[in-house]
Amino acid sequence: MRRDESILRAAIEREDWETAALCLALGVVRAARKLPPETLEEMIGQLTDGLEEPRPHRTRRGRRRDAH
Repeated sequence: MRRDESILRAAIEREDWETAALCLALGVVRAARKLPPETLEEMIGQLTDGLEEPRPHRTRRGRRRDAH
């Protein structure tokens, strides 16, 4: 077992979700570094596709002032 895996395992056992998330993010970065640039660009494009479109189920939340 690699050191990174043992840190992740310990974080999950402790329910230390911030550390677990950091371990996972580090793993993603390390894996992405090994990808050819065009593959990484395509993957990012697919992950972000549609993020700029408005989502109908979300509403703008703000303070409403009653007109009196």
